[in-house]
Amino acid sequence: MSVRYAVKNVVFESGERFAFLVDRRTGLPEFDVTVFTLVEFRQRDRASATIEQVLRSIKVFVLFCDLQEIVLEERLRDGRLLEMGEVDALAQLCRLPLDLIESRAEEGLVDSSASRKLIASLETYRARSKAPNREVAGDSAGVRVRYIRQYLKWRVDRHLLSLSTRHPTHAALSLAKDVVIPALDARVAAAKGRNSANARTGLSEEAQTRLWEVIEPDSQQNPWTGRHTKVRNALIVRWFMGLGVRRGELLGVKLSDVDLRKNEVFIARRPDDKVDPRAHQPNTKTHDRQLVLSDDLARRTQAYIIEVRREIAGARKHPFLFVANGGQPLSLRGLNKIFSVLRQRCPDLPEEVFPHAIRHTWNDNFSKTMDEQGETSEHEKKMRSRLMGWNPSSETADTYNKRHIERKSKKASIELQQKMVIPSDES
Repeated sequence: MSVRYAVKNVVFESGERFAFLVDRRTGLPEFDVTVFTLVEFRQRDRASATIEQVLRSIKVFVLFCDLQEIVLEERLRDGRLLEMGEVDALAQLCRLPLDLIESRAEEGLVDSSASRKLIASLETYRARSKAPNREVAGDSAGVRVRYIRQYLKWRVDRHLLSLSTRHPTHAALSLAKDVVIPALDARVAAAKGRNSANARTGLSEEAQTRLWEVIEPDSQQNPWTGRHTKVRNALIVRWFMGLGVRRGELLGVKLSDVDLRKNEVFIARRPDDKVDPRAHQPNTKTHDRQLVLSDDLARRTQAYIIEVRREIAGARKHPFLFVANGGQPLSLRGLNKIFSVLRQRCPDLPEEVFPHAIRHTWNDNFSKTMDEQGETSEHEKKMRSRLMGWNPSSETADTYNKRHIERKSKKASIELQQKMVIPSDES
């Protein structure tokens, strides 16, 4: 399948990363989309990862226009925007994974001679698909709709500014905007993952024990091959489990950030780092902070640096701690592959073994440690926020505290129920 549109990331000499939505037929960026991201996001110092997310959302809209045979510029000139049926179809399309949207566009399911529209195409797809209910999460679909709405509003406002208020299409286009933009707002999918019943949890103690067993480099059950790969991956898992860092934070650590005399590591924010050769630079989303390493974790880190990393050709050409087998800094894709291989070759491990789930595991274990130490909820919140890099006023720490309290309350309820005694029949 040849995908017509692609999000391309470039690195300028200054180190700045910037993404473009490119039409593969011409090799050129989409002009209006590029101006939109420059004006609305780059000039406001939004992160490159945010701009990429915006472009992936607008890519859905561009594919939608292709499927519906909509030429947006022509509609703007005519004083029109989207029909309500098209708004519904767009919101429905935003719920599908991008690969399915692209496959529908490439297969050309819209038959112009029969005036087939996207709704019919989606119904045909669902009837034929082996997995008709595969959809993205509600909050992901909502993000797409919000960015598409923002882009549409920007296009309309820019067109209106080029017209006189007495222009025959000005009033009609203003009215269309007042109808379509709120209609898109009303169709933003609600997030499903924020309620306590469906909230993600960390790994069980049994799963953690199993994880420790299989990641040992000398274990016969180790799923990876090669001495460097085994030692590096085991250390990565230990960093995730011991420090609770994010993927971008771990991949951004430099050798100079690790102080083995003090057993500390500095988690730094370095947006648009000039020395980082990765087009998709792993970024730290949270605040800078200093984290302490246990003696064991510091020893393993030092052994990796001195005994393993230095033997990899090309590793000395950059300062980043974790490297690929070719010597270049380990990428986000490479990191994800580590855990996909782990899940594939160790099927007895839960499917949730991936970096963010391990971050949840760290928070679960932190809550248990705070209970054992008798810390108050308020003190626990402050310490968690500092270690995670959140603002002290952030409510994220409360989320983890509430989950832990809920688990404790369930356990207490079960214990009470187990103590119940059926009264004897004295009659």
